[in-house]
Amino acid sequence: MDNTIFAGLVLILAGLLSLLGGALNWHIVTNPDKLFNRLLGDTGTRVIYVLVGIVLIIVGIGRLVGLNWV
Repeated sequence: MDNTIFAGLVLILAGLLSLLGGALNWHIVTNPDKLFNRLLGDTGTRVIYVLVGIVLIIVGIGRLVGLNWV
C-alpha cells in the first residue's frame, strides 16, 4: 500500500470519528471537562468537531485521488 493511500485512509477515518463524535455527542470526543468545551460550550464544541471532521474527510479524499494540498 502506498503512503498516499494510507494517509488518505487515516485522514478519512479520523474525519469520520470527529464527525460522528460531534454529531452524536460522544463524550469520548466532546468531554465536558476539556478547556475547549468550557470556552465554547457544548454546542459550539460539537459544531467545531463536525466541521473539522468534514475538512479531514475532504482532505483524505483529495489524497486518495492524487491531489497534494497538504
